[in-house]
Amino acid sequence: MKKLLILSMMLLSIMFFQVFRLEAITEGFHYGIPYQTYTLNAQNEKIPTQTAYIPVGVFGSSIGLNKPEDIYFHEGLFYIADAGNQRIVVTNPQGDLIHAYISNEFMEPTGVFVKDQFLYIADKQARKVFKMHLQTEVITQIIEKPTSPIYGQNNEFVPTKVAVDNSDSIYIIGEGSTSGVIQVNYAGEFVGYLGINTVPLSLRRILYNFFVGDDELASNLPASPTNVALGTKGSLLTTNVNVYETFKRLNISGVNTLSGNTVYPSSAPSDIHMSSDDYIFMVSDNGEVHEYDANGNLLFYFNTKDAMLTRTLGLTSIPKGITTDQYGNLYIADAGYHQIHIYQKTVFVDLVHEAVTLYNDGRYIESKALWEEILRQNSSFALAQSALGRAFVKEERFNDALDAFYDARDYQGYSDAYWEIRNVAIQNHFGTFALIFILSYVTLKIGLSIYRKSPLYVTYSKKKDAFLEKKLPKELYYAKHILKQPYELFYGIKREERGSYQSGSIVLGLFIMVFLINRYATGFLFRNPNTNTIFIEVAVIIGLFMLYVTTNYLVSTLNDGEGRFKDVFITTSYVLLPYIIFTLPMTFLSNFLTYNELFIFEFYHQIIFIWSLILLFISIKGLHNYTFFEFIKNTLIIIFGMFMIILVGLLIYAFSGQLFEFVISIIREVIYRV
Repeated sequence: MKKLLILSMMLLSIMFFQVFRLEAITEGFHYGIPYQTYTLNAQNEKIPTQTAYIPVGVFGSSIGLNKPEDIYFHEGLFYIADAGNQRIVVTNPQGDLIHAYISNEFMEPTGVFVKDQFLYIADKQARKVFKMHLQTEVITQIIEKPTSPIYGQNNEFVPTKVAVDNSDSIYIIGEGSTSGVIQVNYAGEFVGYLGINTVPLSLRRILYNFFVGDDELASNLPASPTNVALGTKGSLLTTNVNVYETFKRLNISGVNTLSGNTVYPSSAPSDIHMSSDDYIFMVSDNGEVHEYDANGNLLFYFNTKDAMLTRTLGLTSIPKGITTDQYGNLYIADAGYHQIHIYQKTVFVDLVHEAVTLYNDGRYIESKALWEEILRQNSSFALAQSALGRAFVKEERFNDALDAFYDARDYQGYSDAYWEIRNVAIQNHFGTFALIFILSYVTLKIGLSIYRKSPLYVTYSKKKDAFLEKKLPKELYYAKHILKQPYELFYGIKREERGSYQSGSIVLGLFIMVFLINRYATGFLFRNPNTNTIFIEVAVIIGLFMLYVTTNYLVSTLNDGEGRFKDVFITTSYVLLPYIIFTLPMTFLSNFLTYNELFIFEFYHQIIFIWSLILLFISIKGLHNYTFFEFIKNTLIIIFGMFMIILVGLLIYAFSGQLFEFVISIIREVIYRV
């Protein structure tokens, strides 16, 4: 019986494993396609969409491809850098071998480019770039490490990719070339570097450089570009690793000209290509394929990685190169499976491409019907919503445009459409608005004058005075001195007990309430889209407030400060009054502003912030009765102390997580052993 039970459990385990494996293999399969295609919604999140490219075949095995590292399409033929066989292979779209370029000079060709009657080969192991005539197969030029002092004698020359523009300028990607893309002229003379990646200055990097003594380890070397391709209008496309902008479209000055709203791939692309109709394609070693338009708008994304090693049609192992043919079909060079994968574009891609081409040419109305059809098939296609809004603007249907821009989270388009709506409203109703404002002002002045002379005002004044004689209302009313007489307020709190924990907590509560109202009720154009839950917002505010109050008190205790913890708590709460009083008017007004008035919005909030910050600094000096130099010293110590407390807290949090995992692993081990 016991053996039968064990056998049954083993069979069930095997069946479960097979089902799980089948689910893992088929997960993401979309109507027979072994991957799911995605696009972006209004929140820049990837959402499923119609399949863009269908796998239809492979080639390469019959011609003995070995580690194809690059692929280039030229005049109906494919030129493949067959690195493992030290040759350049030429095939037709069916994969038939047309020709093979072989030379004793070739050691590991990893990059290939064709222009006019010449073949350009970047050879990583030979550390050379070869220029070979297509007909005679004679190497007419060899580019080696430049001797120019500008290049840098300590810089290695390890060419991996190459591209040539219409002026015969040669752009070379060098492995480890942190200065950017290497540019040489037609004669092979070094011209300079292009497209150097910047090194962002972060707190982490500053601390690392401060504590690491080794200059080489602590150096701020920029990331080197990893691939290059020609773009339109003289632009150059590059790919990068370990930077936010994982690909760039560089102009002649080396400036990235992609849209500021571009959503960059999270993984480092291994190859980049721009098609003849101006669409950018990228593939990464992990199988991710991205398609963008010329401005950097993500159109499609799918992952071809063969994680389960099934060798299913369309799945790749180590994709290294990507290109398209004259029909827009996609070809990926796979160095792992030693093949070229073929993907045929779908009707939906044709629809999107036609709409995007018209849109980027400024023909918004002509593209309108196409975008409406795209939205009918995928209502969350954000680019379609934005483009439809532009078409509505051209038709002067500004309310419809406003709705479309809102759905697409196109803030600039929303601002432009709302400006038109507001402008029309002002022109049509300015007289009415002015009359209502004047009548309201006159009515208010007359009403107040009559009210102040009536018995009701006398009764109100007596009740107000009686109410303000109570302890808590009196403390709250006294807080207004922070606006004009802050030192008098500090003295009253410290010496005359004109404040309490209760009044301070009420003011802090009002600050939290105003902060949340401002966060969620600010106009659409100025609202922070990355809002957390209310609980997290409140926890962060209270945490930072108490951290400052505690650190301030501890530092003052060690440096002869006169303020008590209670005094610091109350004063810090009252310092927030400018924010509490003056923020909500701008919160209301922001719903009627556009980006043309962005300066007013930002300047207003900057004044409130600077005012509150000055009051905070004054409170340190006035509450603890410091001299100027004592104030400077203790302020710096408070800032440093807060930073150290946060750092220690993060370390404790990290170690506690590891400790928890360690304890859980021990418990599991004990259970397993028992």
